[in-house]
Amino acid sequence: MAGGERPKTRIQQKRGPKPADRPARARQPRSLEGLMYGGFSFDLSEKHLRNYHRFGGGAEDDDEYFRITRALVVAARRWRKLANDRIKPLGQTMARWETLYLVAYSEEELNQTELARLIGVEGPTMIRMLDSLAREGLIERQQSHHDLRVTINRITDQGRQVITEIMGVTNALRREVLEGVDLEELKIANRVLSGILRRLEQLTSEGAARKIEERARASE
Repeated sequence: MAGGERPKTRIQQKRGPKPADRPARARQPRSLEGLMYGGFSFDLSEKHLRNYHRFGGGAEDDDEYFRITRALVVAARRWRKLANDRIKPLGQTMARWETLYLVAYSEEELNQTELARLIGVEGPTMIRMLDSLAREGLIERQQSHHDLRVTINRITDQGRQVITEIMGVTNALRREVLEGVDLEELKIANRVLSGILRRLEQLTSEGAARKIEERARASE
């Protein structure tokens, strides 16, 4: 070292982020409107979109698409969180309710792979959930009459009772959330959302088909 200085120890080197140039602003609670627009108030969200266009490009025509998809994602997350909180005293979750509901009313012999795809969870997660529901007597797991290698699931009377209890709670919550919205507007929203869901399903199926084709070509 120049001048005979001893090297600094790791503690003396002061590694890590530098001190802030100015004190941090006190955080304000986020409003519901803010959550709907990506974590910011409406005005700030518009400002950030303008900055995005100024620095990052992008077409302003896409802004409405951004707003609606963001609103859908946030609304779905908040609904699921609130619904889970409401049915927690029953010892259930929305994922368990959705599984029971499909097993009871799909009119098909759904195996664990099909249920996992419909609920949107991984296969091992679905297996654990089905085993838990079976241990509690809410479903019965049996070999399929068509393929003995496949395990299918059937609802029990106790399972139907649990569905009824959960529906009572979630129906009350739906009324709390939606009673202030005009019925005709709800019908329009339902048609729009149904169209979006059909398109998402189509894109998902097309993506799965492409992956199968790519794997087939790679194995040739």
